[in-house]
Amino acid sequence: MSKSNTIFRLVFRTSFPISPSRNTFVSRTIRRRTLTTTANDMTVDITATDHETETETTSTQNSWSSKMIAWQAHSYSTIDDLVLTSNARSPTMVEAHEVLVRVKASSVNPLDVLMTEGFGQVLLGTIRQAQQMSLHKPVEFPLTLGRDFCGEIIAKGVKVKSFDVGDVVMGVVPPFHQGCHSEFVAVPEGLVAKKPDHLTVEEAAGLLYTGMTAWSALKLVGGLYIWKATDKNVLVIGGSGGVGNCAIQLLKHWGAKVTTTCDSTAINLVKGLGPDNVIDYTAKDARQQLEEHGKYDIILDAAGISYNKIGVYTPLLKGWACSTFITLRSPILHNTDSYGLVGGMVKNAIDLLVPNILSGAVFKGSSIRWGTFLPIECGVKELAKLAEEKKILIPLEKTFKFKDLKDAYKRVQDGHLRGKVIITFDKPSMDKARLTN
Repeated sequence: MSKSNTIFRLVFRTSFPISPSRNTFVSRTIRRRTLTTTANDMTVDITATDHETETETTSTQNSWSSKMIAWQAHSYSTIDDLVLTSNARSPTMVEAHEVLVRVKASSVNPLDVLMTEGFGQVLLGTIRQAQQMSLHKPVEFPLTLGRDFCGEIIAKGVKVKSFDVGDVVMGVVPPFHQGCHSEFVAVPEGLVAKKPDHLTVEEAAGLLYTGMTAWSALKLVGGLYIWKATDKNVLVIGGSGGVGNCAIQLLKHWGAKVTTTCDSTAINLVKGLGPDNVIDYTAKDARQQLEEHGKYDIILDAAGISYNKIGVYTPLLKGWACSTFITLRSPILHNTDSYGLVGGMVKNAIDLLVPNILSGAVFKGSSIRWGTFLPIECGVKELAKLAEEKKILIPLEKTFKFKDLKDAYKRVQDGHLRGKVIITFDKPSMDKARLTN
């Protein structure tokens, strides 16, 4: 990137927030205005209408301004220290391929809960710094959490061709970006997809983060992007959680044979996802059942078992078949938080090598690998297509109102979920936030 372009982006970011003037509103489109800067790639299309009534004008202005309602962390502490404010700065679109979305529903993921305590701050802060091409550590606070959402596009960059203002979309936000537990969120167009008509906004809001976590683990880490899944025998540990739910449905769509584990209270839920075998892990003969359905090409741990238990499962992997145990309990962020960026990366290498040796996996052509969420456009498109075809659906456990976000976080913190926890941006909660903040 040239120096002139860099300077322009910095000037644009501070001087041209994507918010309306007094006479520019986002509502049902009658005519189109275009805000154009001197750089062609920063043109932003904004739909607008002249006000029809004073009531409509006021409502539209309040729904999109330079300030917004959001739950924010002002330090790394606990869930109880999250603050609801109506004076958060609205996001700006700094790239021509971004869209600005008014959020209608969002989910709460375990990562959101961990990030309130500072989890991942070193590595995620380094990524933010690299994105800004700065020698100085970026300001982290106030920090808005939230990784996936469903909402309505209210503005878009000029290079956005796949969506129109007014489209209802579902999307996902990388952990190193400001999140979506807020009135508005700005995201690249590659990380959003149109909401399938048959899904509610709540169902759509909970799909992409867990979906992309499962997709990334299986396709990229598990090698199913290269090898077909049709002849693979896969074990999913923890089929009742969000990632486990999605992994089962993806694997069955790809043609794999799937065995999964859960406790007795979730068996009916998990059976409805279509696995070949469901095993109650609390049963006395659970180990015997696992062996009867093995050996496995891939074992995906979606339950987050401890590292010292991985060795219990590695004997179930196929020998000399490039079989893989994938854990989502990656220590990457924890290690960089504890030992710094360089020291953490060294510790990561050790933590990956030692279990592979001690478990004996490498001595029979197997491996233990780490899976994680990766924001990849082709994965978002595949998940959206499967959702449109009614081939994938993430069960919902409970829905909370926006004002009760802390309760939603605490439910996720308690664990043992039977689906996704969703926050709805209900009008009474939003109106109350405006009046009390």
